[in-house]
Amino acid sequence: MNRLKDSIFYIIVWGAVALLGFITLLSAFKSGPASLKLPFYSGIAFILAAGLVIFIFLKANLLYKINLKVFLVVLAILALIPRLVWIYFIRTQPFSDFLHLYNYGVNASNGDFKGFVDFYAVFPFKMSFGLALAGLYSVFGTGLLVAKLFNVIMSVCLVFIVYAGGKLLYGEKAARISGLLLALWPADIMFTSVIASEHLFLVLFTGAVVLILNFIRKYSFRNYGIANGNLSLLAIGLLTALAQLIRPMAMILLPVFAVYVLLFKQYRADSLASLGLKVKSIFLVFAAYYMAINLINLPVQKVTGVDVTRSDSGFNLLVGTNDKASGMFNDEDFSIIAKYDYDIDRVHAEARKIAIERITSNPQKLPGLFLRKIDKLWGNENYGYYWSTTPVKDSRLENTVKSYPRVFYGVSQAFYVLVMLMGICACFYNLREKRYDVLIVLMIFGGIFLSYLLLEVQSRYHLPVMPLLILLGGSFLEPAGDRFQ
Repeated sequence: MNRLKDSIFYIIVWGAVALLGFITLLSAFKSGPASLKLPFYSGIAFILAAGLVIFIFLKANLLYKINLKVFLVVLAILALIPRLVWIYFIRTQPFSDFLHLYNYGVNASNGDFKGFVDFYAVFPFKMSFGLALAGLYSVFGTGLLVAKLFNVIMSVCLVFIVYAGGKLLYGEKAARISGLLLALWPADIMFTSVIASEHLFLVLFTGAVVLILNFIRKYSFRNYGIANGNLSLLAIGLLTALAQLIRPMAMILLPVFAVYVLLFKQYRADSLASLGLKVKSIFLVFAAYYMAINLINLPVQKVTGVDVTRSDSGFNLLVGTNDKASGMFNDEDFSIIAKYDYDIDRVHAEARKIAIERITSNPQKLPGLFLRKIDKLWGNENYGYYWSTTPVKDSRLENTVKSYPRVFYGVSQAFYVLVMLMGICACFYNLREKRYDVLIVLMIFGGIFLSYLLLEVQSRYHLPVMPLLILLGGSFLEPAGDRFQ
């Protein structure tokens, strides 16, 4: 069994090294220079800059000598001030999907719970964030600033979740670097002015991952029994359910948790007793997940007429297999929704049929499509600047910001390359220390990477991975603590 565990461990970690290495080269030498209109060899500057920052992290000790309370205050300020400044001066207006979310939030806050656009019936999860906005608007009013300040609060919460996760797993030094990187994440700072569901989702999703890591860390062969750890398991299921209701990809945490507990945890010398504790752990997480989703759906379905527990990947598969559109949103595929009269079952069923036909009729096109989609999804970090500056007012400062896109793209891309390189360093550190817990993050990363080979892509869809890689990235900066399995 130990040999099997080790083999799986090495396959996953080395696979992650290969993927992160490929993404680093892609973002540094292709996507980054292309967005900046620079020659490909300018990617050397991205690599050197990232290497210099990593060297400073390794050698400089000033950050780690700051009093803990002082550091936490500074961290909060660094997370708060840039985002407040951005939303104050860059007055992003909602448009496209973001406008639909804003309008539904306003309508629902006024009691019109069925005041959503027609295609929401095909994508029930979109209802959830609209209802969250409605709760905010009903208390604080319907101004755009209300939602943007909520985004700021979510970003600050995310910073401290990542800090807590880094401290839990690796120690104070790693936690400070991870928290600092999250606070200064350029794309997230800019994206704060966009009324999008990702801000709330990242808090719930990353929080669930940290709870999983905490459970794995806290409960081991020595102290885990039938009566303890249960609240942690229920909390994992609840947070995963809440995240799933916001964006239907959070459920990837369920198989990741189950696989890890089954293969990499040993709670008793007696195999049957150990299996019983494993089954209990998995059962409680799954039970909490399904109970939470269905209990929340009862009042939601009653007032909206939409079952928010339902999700289907048929339409995303259709868009993701469109070779002409490189797997991105397009009007041709979107027209199928109206064609089948916004019927969730028919739309996704027919979309899946077309997608499967595309795959089977021209399989030779798939490698090229996959490479283009990887480039679109993983190659750049431009979504923050793009979505926050496309629909803005015309103040002098906003026009100035819009006049220098290369500056903001360059800073975002340099940060992205840094995170990827730190992720690679972290993989080698965890290989050396044989830290099985790293597999939680890497299985999530790998699962998301593989799923988007077939599903619709946008550059912002890699957002869920970023906080996890930042959390992981600080690990190699601190000597190993107690190794556990």
